[in-house]
Amino acid sequence: MADDGMLVNFDISPDAFTTAIPKFQGGRWKDRLKAKRAVEHRAKKRAIETAEFNIAQTTSTTTSETTTAAVKRKRGDEKPKQKPTSQAVKTGEFVSSLWTRNPEATSAVTGDKEEEKANEPSNAPLADGSATFTTLGLSPILANHLTAKLALKAPTAIQRSAIPELMSTDSDAFIQAETGSGKTLTYLLPIVNRIMSLSAPPPSASQDGESATKQTRHSGLYAIILAPTRELCRQISTVLSTLIHCKNGPHWIVPGAVSGGEKKKSEKARLRKGLNILVATPGRLLDHLQNTESLDVSRVRWVVLDEGDRLMELGFEETIGSILGILEKKSKLPKKGEELAGWKSEAGLPKRRVSMLCSATMKTNVQRLGDISLKEALYIKAEKGEEEVGGASKTGDEGFQAPAQLKQSYVVVPAKLRLVGLNAILKRAFIRQTASPKIIVFFSCSDSVDFHFQVFSRSLEDDSDTESSKPLPKPTSKSTKSSEKDSKKADSSETKPDLSEKPTKQSPQNNPAIAKAPHLHPTALLHKLHGSLPQQIRTSALHSFTHTTSPSILFCTDVAARGLDLPNVDQIIQFDPPFSRDDHLHRIGRTARAGRPGRAIMFILPGAEEGYVDAVLKKCGTPIRADVDEVFKKGFGGEGSNSKKREWEDKATEWQLEIERWVLADKAVMDQAKKAWGSHIRAYTTHVAAEKGMFNHKALHYGHLAKSFGIRDAPGDIRVPGGGSGGGGKGRGKTAGSMGTSAKAGGTKRGLDAENVPGDASQEAVRKMRKIAFSMQMKKGMASEFNIG
Repeated sequence: MADDGMLVNFDISPDAFTTAIPKFQGGRWKDRLKAKRAVEHRAKKRAIETAEFNIAQTTSTTTSETTTAAVKRKRGDEKPKQKPTSQAVKTGEFVSSLWTRNPEATSAVTGDKEEEKANEPSNAPLADGSATFTTLGLSPILANHLTAKLALKAPTAIQRSAIPELMSTDSDAFIQAETGSGKTLTYLLPIVNRIMSLSAPPPSASQDGESATKQTRHSGLYAIILAPTRELCRQISTVLSTLIHCKNGPHWIVPGAVSGGEKKKSEKARLRKGLNILVATPGRLLDHLQNTESLDVSRVRWVVLDEGDRLMELGFEETIGSILGILEKKSKLPKKGEELAGWKSEAGLPKRRVSMLCSATMKTNVQRLGDISLKEALYIKAEKGEEEVGGASKTGDEGFQAPAQLKQSYVVVPAKLRLVGLNAILKRAFIRQTASPKIIVFFSCSDSVDFHFQVFSRSLEDDSDTESSKPLPKPTSKSTKSSEKDSKKADSSETKPDLSEKPTKQSPQNNPAIAKAPHLHPTALLHKLHGSLPQQIRTSALHSFTHTTSPSILFCTDVAARGLDLPNVDQIIQFDPPFSRDDHLHRIGRTARAGRPGRAIMFILPGAEEGYVDAVLKKCGTPIRADVDEVFKKGFGGEGSNSKKREWEDKATEWQLEIERWVLADKAVMDQAKKAWGSHIRAYTTHVAAEKGMFNHKALHYGHLAKSFGIRDAPGDIRVPGGGSGGGGKGRGKTAGSMGTSAKAGGTKRGLDAENVPGDASQEAVRKMRKIAFSMQMKKGMASEFNIG
């Protein structure tokens, strides 16, 4: 056959398809310009999508390969398939867009009202001059010390109501007041004042020639204060030391503390020397009552149960019952209506043992604890008349008492956008007028705290060169057994601590729980706190966050949610919703304390979780819903009115992809990300039964959630370290809004971002995850991992 000169295998450069812009002739010039811009916009959009789906390519990938992938896409109005080619992405990885296929929120945005004038503080010291510490019955020495040294000009409402009652009567008391209103001083001041009276001469001294009996630390143990967490225990002890070390004060009074994380030998030595007021955690106190002979509790006059609801939630009911039984058995005080031969009452002290229960809520379990510990108790609360919050009367289990000046808000953020959303809010906080803001971010589990601590404390070099960047320290989160071993190791090298002094054993420079956050602010310090850290590190990190003058952030679990008085906290971010409505109250109570302003914001997933707003948030205030687009716009630098949406979307996408590449570059970081992902899903199952409809782990989209941890693997392919295959992978990829969708015959995939996940593997991963979650729930083994003290 003769050669006709036709070239069959010719090559055309891909640039011919992408760079050629058709010329428009004829017609109006406006129509030609409009058509030209439309073509340019489509070409730019295709280029952006191409770069997005080929971001996982190695650096050797050429521009022509990227352009060819764009040419192969279907044109027209069809949506491009989000399935990368085998040349662009490694097997099992999937790079999805942040801004596609996200479920829509069902609630309407209420607007940005952050700049509204705050309400009058409800927990501030009284400004009407109706009461002073002297008029409440406190000694002039103690009252002057509060005013001159502690800068407390006037008592709060609960102090005005409770202190006179506790000073004049010997009855048990239940003290209820909102967070940040000074409950600690409410019960400490009467105790210290009445013990101080022992060193004063009796009224008849001038006539009979009597003198005051010399009191020492060996005079006896007069008061025991129980606190649910180690941090709260140390804080109460510090406040006690501050009250006692006043000018012309009772220097003979010696307070002390015993709690977990310290070797018993040091504690026994302090108990043997003698203490007058003891602050303790329930478990360690019971241990000493049973095994330490030098602990004499025969003259104990006061037993205080602080944060009663938390004591019950952590399962201390039986322990507290045993403690009260031992105190009753060893007590040498006369019972009611009984007179002991030869027993002489000490002037100023109660003639019987007084029990006090303090709580911000009036829950059923708190009432049960009251039945165990209180007898004919007085109910004391702030005298403010009839109060209502959110239109509901504050009685019973609905008795939320959030400070009136606290501005509460929430933002509905899809699962894929959670990480970039947290970055946006944190960066926005450092742009505000506050010179050195202090922010607390609450997470559901310790593994999640460790992962996000690494994300925001990574060095600047990690973004510019992930191949050569130095790996960050390995995660410090461990199982309960390993954390106990670490605590023992820390105890073995620990000398006798002095609770009145600032901890200096672990310097901030060497503390793995303290790091700089250069991506947020040049001088910002990032801290972490959870129950799996050794006690020495926990104490040092908390001290640094409390006393530093630099901008600081604390990533923590609910170990920091109760009772801690962390000064000048500007904002609370609940990245993971709390496990119960009372946890929410105590979390936001870390800010807006003692009349100061404060803000709190919560992340909520679209769908069923939005019901949490009506069920909880509106019962403790008037929350506003922040616009998620405004959050990203402000956080990623789109402040100008002319800023285009695509600009801050591109910045957020670029930051997310940097995190994903950083996670891929380091195996230790990848393991921590997978571990945090699995722990987060397990923590999701621990919400109280009344909230299961809003927090259902079956409704989670595991693929989208994996992206928020920087993981590109399909859920069914994720191997959680120590958690088995899948560890919680949900290859089906159901969203919260598609729970009713049934699978089509033939194993049709329903994943939004999991098109490359085999159906059988994904189903098996889901079954394993649910089995693990159910077994842990039945064994009640969640507390130590997620919200332990």
